[in-house]
Amino acid sequence: MRPAAGAVGIALREGPPVAGRIPLTCSVRTANDEAIGRLLRGAVFAILLVRASSDPIFNLLGGESGTSMGVGALFNVLAIAIAGTLFLRAPLKAPFPVLAIWGPFLLIAFGSTLYAPDFKAAARLACVLLSYWAFFAIPFFILRTARDLWRFVLVVLASSLPPTLYAFVDIARGLSDLGAFRLQSTFSHPNIYAFYLVLMLGLALYVRASRAVRFSPRLRRLVTLYVPLLVLFLLLTKTRSAWGACGLMFLVYAVRIDRRFLAGLLLVPLLFAANPSLMDRLTDITAATEVDSFSQLNDSTRLNSYVWRQALWQSALPEILERPLLGHGLETFRPSTPRFFPLIGPQGIDGHNFYLQMAFEIGLLGVLALAWLLACVGWRLARGLRRDPPGLLIVACILLAYLLESYSDNMHFYLSFNWYFWFVMGCVHAWLGRREAPAPAGCPTGTAAKNPALSP
Repeated sequence: MRPAAGAVGIALREGPPVAGRIPLTCSVRTANDEAIGRLLRGAVFAILLVRASSDPIFNLLGGESGTSMGVGALFNVLAIAIAGTLFLRAPLKAPFPVLAIWGPFLLIAFGSTLYAPDFKAAARLACVLLSYWAFFAIPFFILRTARDLWRFVLVVLASSLPPTLYAFVDIARGLSDLGAFRLQSTFSHPNIYAFYLVLMLGLALYVRASRAVRFSPRLRRLVTLYVPLLVLFLLLTKTRSAWGACGLMFLVYAVRIDRRFLAGLLLVPLLFAANPSLMDRLTDITAATEVDSFSQLNDSTRLNSYVWRQALWQSALPEILERPLLGHGLETFRPSTPRFFPLIGPQGIDGHNFYLQMAFEIGLLGVLALAWLLACVGWRLARGLRRDPPGLLIVACILLAYLLESYSDNMHFYLSFNWYFWFVMGCVHAWLGRREAPAPAGCPTGTAAKNPALSP
């Protein structure tokens, strides 16, 4: 009878239970977890809001837009630290998407740094790739409801407002020589801005198309009005691969979701007619230059950009076959090009093909790991298509655009764009895999749902 009396004494000291009152031990733990969760979530939102417009500031303060040790590198460390902290707080929350999808590719990439000639450069690139994983993984720990997906999509779209405003300044500066002008806004290269715009346009179409994530009619109208301006900016970047990828995305949207957009697509030729430099950029890729050897090239006889890329890729194939399994190590393509490609100077050049450069640097195993990563992302979208057919069709188009753009560009170097792209992919995948977690013992129902750190 003594234990029972002791229990009664404890109950009397604590007082009678009050409706809606959380036990002290649970409330303290919950408050701490919620405070940490809010802090990490706020940090992620802050990074997403400012990263698209930060490159000019990073360049002024030192460092090359996050790829060298400077202010941008601190953002990389912060992003990886946030993802690592979230993972350590709930390591079993999403083991397959967080670890199994990215794990093989990251292990091979980091392993290749051990035999890369320039370990420091290779390790730096490996950490950049790790930051892409971080932004893919973060949504699995902070996304709780469909409304969170709505909120995250709007945060990414809101990040485009400063670059959009600065684009007008960039255009004003380039009016004196519009033929040579390429819009890049706050980004370090027009191609990066172009791929970012394709992502923003894809999200705009997602806002219009999604049925599972409810966006208000007013917001849909605002986004619709924003689309023509983003399309105009995309044309002014003069990035042809982005044009093609975006055109395909709009064609799918017009045919499968809203046929009124077909009329808008018919206006695009008028924009090309109004600006001859756009047409020159488009026809340049179809201008064939036939030469028997590189020695025939001079100031009057040049290869167009696509033929030049093909020559570079063909020259790299024998080097790839020398080390087909593991490759030469990260960050070895550029310094190696003067050895096998006579059209480039001693400074070297990157592959302008993400897949080929990965084959050169991390070999067949790395390419297979990359294929596994991308295939898993695509498979999860296809499997979840029934939950939001029109919305996920647009997300699949965004992924397809990324795959197409990677064929002719150095996508793995475009840090800020990749952060947004992989965050969007992570958000959608986290939403598709979301399950309501039961409340921990001793806590009232609903506490776990309000606090992501408490979910298993």
